[in-house]
Amino acid sequence: MFAVGKKIGSGIEQIIYEHFLHVVKAESPVRVLERFRNLFIEGVTYSDSRIWSTIETLAFEKTAEENFPLIINRCCYILVNHWQMQPSGQIPIANLVGMLEHLNDVRMTYSRIVRRLRQLLQLYLHSDDYPKLKRLNFVLNGNRSGKITIAEQQLGTLINRYPYLYQHSLVSEERTFENVETIKRVQRNLHQQQEQNLSHYLTYQVRRSRIKAQLGQDAANNLPLVENPTLLSTRELGMAFGQFAGKAEGDSSYQDLSRGFVSHLQMQPTVKRFKGDLYEYIISGVDSSYGNRSFNDRLYKTIDGILPDRDHQRLDEIALLRTCTHILNHLVVESPSKPQHFVFVDMISNLGSVFTTGLLLKIVLICNKVKPLLEGRLSILFNHYESSQCKGVPWLVKSLETWNVADAIHFGKIDASSLNFLQSIGK
Repeated sequence: MFAVGKKIGSGIEQIIYEHFLHVVKAESPVRVLERFRNLFIEGVTYSDSRIWSTIETLAFEKTAEENFPLIINRCCYILVNHWQMQPSGQIPIANLVGMLEHLNDVRMTYSRIVRRLRQLLQLYLHSDDYPKLKRLNFVLNGNRSGKITIAEQQLGTLINRYPYLYQHSLVSEERTFENVETIKRVQRNLHQQQEQNLSHYLTYQVRRSRIKAQLGQDAANNLPLVENPTLLSTRELGMAFGQFAGKAEGDSSYQDLSRGFVSHLQMQPTVKRFKGDLYEYIISGVDSSYGNRSFNDRLYKTIDGILPDRDHQRLDEIALLRTCTHILNHLVVESPSKPQHFVFVDMISNLGSVFTTGLLLKIVLICNKVKPLLEGRLSILFNHYESSQCKGVPWLVKSLETWNVADAIHFGKIDASSLNFLQSIGK
């Protein structure tokens, strides 16, 4: 869930915020962008002397290097939040990001205030917030260079495909009201569209399977084509549908497995007993030839080392949450400052993205509170590789796409009751 964003502030910067709130509603995007450029970049005589005087004051405050980049970010999102709701709002948003992106192309100046503004703008461009604005622009505008294949694109240009990353990859550190509201709205709309696309494709494949069984291949081929909405192959998507909505291990679905495990937890085992059972629950479907090499042993040692001082206490919600958190850290990645993810890559290389995602799903299904944490871990990897070409990180692209499918089936509104017809997709 998104934390509540901060409302417009009460300090002197509020004068700037209220100014942009007024002009973005009253003037054309072209005129507003001109104002933004004049005020923050060019430093030319501004039409409103009160606003210019306020900018000068804020730029030379002792705390300017800390606060002024936040002010710029807030102003950007006041504009973005308004434009995003307009039919043609994506273009001025792209122009705003482009203006900041080409800051170094602006002519040199000897003006003290303009030099100061450029210095503060550079601090903003190197902050954690500006990349989030750029990602939001990719969400709203996509990659406008249609000649570049997916493989040649930078991973960051695909952010519009993964709404579950938005809370972690787009929301600014200050979590302003404008920023949070914009991203919540965009996330909701894209998530709904994504589920709808998957649902249409699923319906198409079910119809195709039925017609093929009843009337033959030629009749199935006459159905109007519905494109695969993912970057997975038809076979990979069919495997994902079957794994996440069908029988995952033996005659049990992931829901069956998680319900059985959660039911067992009602007996309130000790933390040590719970950790042992959790280890068996996680590895139950892991191929033994892979698990016995090192995976199982490393996982066991990780789980055994969690909360050792509470081993003989009864399991409670806090112990459940902390244990599942530590396991996801081990299996995916711990933090931006510790971005090592050898285990995750090794799992995908040996087990495939579908089974690896299923293993993570098993953990989320017994402790729903770690779902945002898992998505946060995936966002760490996305942010880490966002400048890489997709062909350089195919394992990550497949993982992100596969979690989309698992998320839609288990936490969305897709009716997957007919998925038994799809076991032969791609075969």
